[in-house]
Amino acid sequence: MTNRMIITAVAGIALAMAAGIGGIAYAQSGAVAAAISAGTVGEQADGYLGVRGSVSADVRAEVESINIKRRDAYTDLAAKRGVSVAAAAAATGCRTLATRVGPGQAYRLLDGSWQVRQGSAPVQLPANCPG
Repeated sequence: MTNRMIITAVAGIALAMAAGIGGIAYAQSGAVAAAISAGTVGEQADGYLGVRGSVSADVRAEVESINIKRRDAYTDLAAKRGVSVAAAAAATGCRTLATRVGPGQAYRLLDGSWQVRQGSAPVQLPANCPG
């Protein structure tokens, strides 16, 4: 597959996810929402939630549960689009980083580094994300 084909596939998957395919995979409790606001849990470029700092066992378990639901959604989407689960997850990760990470919230790039969104500045997107 050429880079252009990969970017086109990623964009299509991201649009499909934005249309609501993965809505259930974003559901979270107040404890996880608070951890996201505190920067100890954050979105990752690979499409999953990550734990950045010290969190309770309950929050960690819920993050794992959310990620299992996300993987299920990505598996379904990948089968429909004829791409790998990792590609479906990464495409959604691009969309999530661009649209769901708020000011002061942490996010993790593909190189493993954690960043914090500063004010209204856009999130630094990985090179695999479309435009």
